[in-house]
Amino acid sequence: MPAMTDRGPKGATAIAAGLLLLLAACGGDGASESDGAAEAAPGADVASDGAPPLRFPTEGRRPRGEGPPRGEGSAATPTVQEDSEQAPEVTDVRMTAEEAIDRTLTARVEAIVASGVERARVASSGAVTADSSAVAIVAVDAATGRVILRRLSKVALAPASNMKLLTVAAALVTLGADGAFSTRFESNAPVVGGVLDGDLVVRAGGDPMHRREGDGSLDAWIDPLAEALAREGIQRVSGTLVLDEGRWLEPGPGPQWPSPSEHWRDYCALAGGFSANGGCFRATITPTAPGSTATVVLRPRNHGLTRKGRVTTEGRRIAVNVGANRSGVTVRGKIRADASPYRTEFAHPDPVDLFGHAVVGGLAEHGIPIDGGFARARGHAVADARSLHVVETPIQSVLEAILLDSNNPVADQLFLATGAAATDGEGTRQASEKAVQDALARLGVDPRSLVQVDGSGLSKANQTTAEQIAALVAAVVHQRGALREAILAALPVAGQTGSLKNRMRGTVAEGRVRAKTGWIKGSSGLSGVVETLDGREVVFSILVGYPMVDGMNTKAWKPMQDEICTALVEWRAEASR
Repeated sequence: MPAMTDRGPKGATAIAAGLLLLLAACGGDGASESDGAAEAAPGADVASDGAPPLRFPTEGRRPRGEGPPRGEGSAATPTVQEDSEQAPEVTDVRMTAEEAIDRTLTARVEAIVASGVERARVASSGAVTADSSAVAIVAVDAATGRVILRRLSKVALAPASNMKLLTVAAALVTLGADGAFSTRFESNAPVVGGVLDGDLVVRAGGDPMHRREGDGSLDAWIDPLAEALAREGIQRVSGTLVLDEGRWLEPGPGPQWPSPSEHWRDYCALAGGFSANGGCFRATITPTAPGSTATVVLRPRNHGLTRKGRVTTEGRRIAVNVGANRSGVTVRGKIRADASPYRTEFAHPDPVDLFGHAVVGGLAEHGIPIDGGFARARGHAVADARSLHVVETPIQSVLEAILLDSNNPVADQLFLATGAAATDGEGTRQASEKAVQDALARLGVDPRSLVQVDGSGLSKANQTTAEQIAALVAAVVHQRGALREAILAALPVAGQTGSLKNRMRGTVAEGRVRAKTGWIKGSSGLSGVVETLDGREVVFSILVGYPMVDGMNTKAWKPMQDEICTALVEWRAEASR
């Protein structure tokens, strides 16, 4: 069954078709340090795998003996197939197959890149050079669909959290702004004397059941479920809550994730057909009287694990340890008496189990016990089943968590749900990667260089190009409706919000750049939308690949990216003609 509903346009073949044909058709060309708390942690302890130093192509040449990067060469580029039943929201998309490379802008950006690479060389004592790093850039005038800047734009690099932009844009292009996670509760059992005399079956829909604000409670989803069952006259379930995971993947770490020692952290929370609070605990710790036990609120309430540890109100600092595994969940330590409430998130060992315990426990709190608890199943057939309740969560409701907070497990849930929707229920890494590739191909962009194993960019196995990211973002941004507003409203703003709050502040770029940051050791990125001084919009993507040397993102790549954004803000279309 589809993991998402699709109430919006399916017109990915028609959305910004001319703009994206341009990106694909034009000629080919010659991948640390915190971006904010959500992105600093994933690479904190990632060690080098002993691979030889990276060697990337520079502009106009490739290292001797290397063939073209994947996705380049003589193979034909997919073309856009117009579909009269899939009309775009607007009809003013300009069809063009021209580039308008701005030589003045290009020269300025090349100087900025050279300066950034030199800073990296000095800071790394020569370990990072022009030959061992790559800076890929593409910029598109959104009004005309013309590429105004292109540098190594077809070279596949690890995008880090810039992958989240690809995940979100592909979901919006594929499903429309009204797409939603859909989780259906059904049964064929009769209701006798207030008892559902059989099983209550729930079909996987990939909903992360996550809200950015609050304490991690699931009341917003469980309360309506309890009300719906009560309307059906159900006061008790004599059977079992059957969690049908269908063809969704078994929750587990992604390939080339950080080491297992980090898997308890929130950024490594697992994804699957069912989840709750993005597969995480959220603990809120409030000090009490000195020497007393602090108040700990742990959500979701019903989690199925044994609670361990205590937090005392004492000392001069906050020193709290948290973690969870199959044997229990631990919150222990100290918090000073004058501290504000301290909040932290960490991963539950299995999001499906968390969902099952949360629903069974939550319904019991509403006076609807389930005698048999819950059981996991795959392909659980129910003849003549009737729908009792459908939980529909709009995908727009999770975009800020993904783009502004850089929430990894929520991004992974959206990635898998997009794949499930595209394949009628196969929520796997492979199906989801293909769904994104298909979205690119329908838009006229060569998808072959894309390797996407998660929706978050946490894995070093991910590979994409600056062109692919810009293409999907442009397809969404070119709209003049809900698709456009959904993504723009969720992106960090330079000098104001999210991971860009402290970047470009006090420059002409402040408030004019909406973009997703990204960093893991060896990779840095910034992709999004710039508003120029004369009111035009430029979609851009900057990806950097470099040897895994500490300090490079802060000392070299982020300043370089900010300077490039400033150059784009100051770009004037008229002056380029």
